[in-house]
Amino acid sequence: MRIKNCLNTNKKEVENKKFNIWIGISLGNKYFTKRNIKEYILWALEHTKEDVAILIADKIHAINYQIRNHYTKQRALQVALRKGQEIKQSVSKIIKQLPKEQQDKTSVLLWQDIESNKEYKSAKKSILQEFNTNSLFHKKIVEISKENIVSKFNDEEVEKLSSYVLNELPIFIKGIRYKKKIYDLIPYPGLGKIDELTIDLLQGTTFPELTRKLKVNHKIAILEAYVD
Repeated sequence: MRIKNCLNTNKKEVENKKFNIWIGISLGNKYFTKRNIKEYILWALEHTKEDVAILIADKIHAINYQIRNHYTKQRALQVALRKGQEIKQSVSKIIKQLPKEQQDKTSVLLWQDIESNKEYKSAKKSILQEFNTNSLFHKKIVEISKENIVSKFNDEEVEKLSSYVLNELPIFIKGIRYKKKIYDLIPYPGLGKIDELTIDLLQGTTFPELTRKLKVNHKIAILEAYVD
């Protein structure tokens, strides 16, 4: 694995296995081929403190199908959940090829597995409130939403697309809590505006009041990492 950038950590901490690692798989990111997913998992197992979680961002991707593909809300959700299940099955097959000890250290999660967590719900509530009341924060979220948009959307559509970021941001700020463990480092192929905002919020630079409300009490790290 080629580590290009480290945010809120350094290579020494990663090599010393300071973090529990989670791998986020976006439905729309073509980089996540079976080969690349396997390489991420193998690398994570070598560098994690205890366990590894693979989170498939299925449910929140429904908004992309709804706006970009013009699906109804119901159909968009059905397609997103079905695609998530397909990816989960594919990832599970990869894991089943690993030694039993490594299998036992690896969990494959869908969005529903983490969204009911109290920390996630609390962070999302604070972020939504900020989005609705703070024009600068609202602008930042919209800019993140526009970052990967190729087609032209009107303001209302961009506003709806922002729900993806608003749902995703809490796990970048708080990490993933699953079965009494916190997964606090994510390797991902490429950094963007959401990563910049994450570090800003973790450090309390631009939105200190929101940072206070989020009650960040453990270190979260992000790696820009690519398969060699």
